Amino acid sequence: MIRPAILLFWTLALVACSSSPYEGFKRVGEDMHLRYHVLGDGDRLPHDSDRVRVRIRAGRPGGDAGELFSTEETYEVRALRNGAFLPILARIHEGDSMSLIAPARTWPWTALTDGEGVHVPDTGMVQMEISLLAIRTTSMLHAEEERTRRNDPMGFESKLLQAYVASNGIGYERWGTSGMYYRISGEMSDTSKVRLGDQVTIAYKGRRIEDGVLFDDTDRNGVEFTFRFGEKDQVIQGLEVAVHLLREGQQGTFLFPSEMAFGSKGVPSLLDPYMPVEYTVRLVKVDRTGS
Repeated sequence: MIRPAILLFWTLALVACSSSPYEGFKRVGEDMHLRYHVLGDGDRLPHDSDRVRVRIRAGRPGGDAGELFSTEETYEVRALRNGAFLPILARIHEGDSMSLIAPARTWPWTALTDGEGVHVPDTGMVQMEISLLAIRTTSMLHAEEERTRRNDPMGFESKLLQAYVASNGIGYERWGTSGMYYRISGEMSDTSKVRLGDQVTIAYKGRRIEDGVLFDDTDRNGVEFTFRFGEKDQVIQGLEVAVHLLREGQQGTFLFPSEMAFGSKGVPSLLDPYMPVEYTVRLVKVDRTGS
């Protein structure tokens, strides 16, 4: 269905804009110039909570489209709502295609390139052609997420873990080829590794990666947890690995895949099956007398 009142839309759009030195463009802000190429069938503007699939080609005005930057990518709208994208997001609907000419410094390059080493200009004017291919609302995203969770729980877990590492991964190291990531801090009071048979005392907090909810905490019981390192069924595998990596007095943050945590069973009413978790662990004491 063609967007209602399309002729009225065009009339209002042109009246609201002033003339531009660029042929076919209309001024829509200070040194910003807009031109429509295609009007789609969508009738809803993107909201900050949406994700949008866009095709982008950036170049110099009058130059080759895409000579500076070209991509087809999905972005969070809130990340784009800045500078030269403001007049675009105020006008673009699903299926629309438009070009905007604006100073290079006004484009949100970091968001567009996701921090990749793309060479972008810091001066001059840039013409960017943007086609809005799809809008994914929060409800659509949740429905897609639930379908993936049901149909491919391990794939969903992997994506969740990788997304968490990408957004919070400063200082994290990967443990071998596993899906576990960790970072360690604090001063050692003993530089020796924990050995099989050592009695260790740890304090820890476990959180769900997807929403940060605390579900496991030694502080709740008012006492740290003591066990003999290497004995079966004392702690989850991830905590054993954490103790192996820590030295007495140190603490660390550990991201455990479900296979090193609570696996396909999860924790009833607290943690879904196949869910990665984050643990902060402090190695309080190591007693080697019984080993």
